[in-house]
Amino acid sequence: MISVHSRIELILVEINRSKLRKGKEIYKPDALFLKFLELVRASFRKNLSVAEIAAELGTSELRLNRLAKLHTGRTAQSVIYGLIVSEAKRLFRYDKLTVKEAAFALGFADPFYFSNFFKKQTRQSPKDYRDQLANE
Repeated sequence: MISVHSRIELILVEINRSKLRKGKEIYKPDALFLKFLELVRASFRKNLSVAEIAAELGTSELRLNRLAKLHTGRTAQSVIYGLIVSEAKRLFRYDKLTVKEAAFALGFADPFYFSNFFKKQTRQSPKDYRDQLANE
């Protein structure tokens, strides 16, 4: 199983590859952005908002959004959603959780709401994703 730190490093490598393809300068993310990613990953069950994460990190939502845009081209909320989907896929693939189990593990009180969230983010239902894994 890939560690959280390794997964974040893989995300950052892909961001830098994308920047190189576009002819943009690459750089290392600052410590606050890395803390943001780690906090999101460590607190899936708490379902924290961007405002709550910013308060926990001693910064503002505006600063988190600026950092997220700088490093990923996406909003902080979009980064959070991406990490949730990534974790859901990991739970399906490696922990073999059901949709209901994954929903609860990720802090969703309602598996139906989780299914809608997953489908909105991936254009594929979690059940279809799990079925696809079974056929690999």
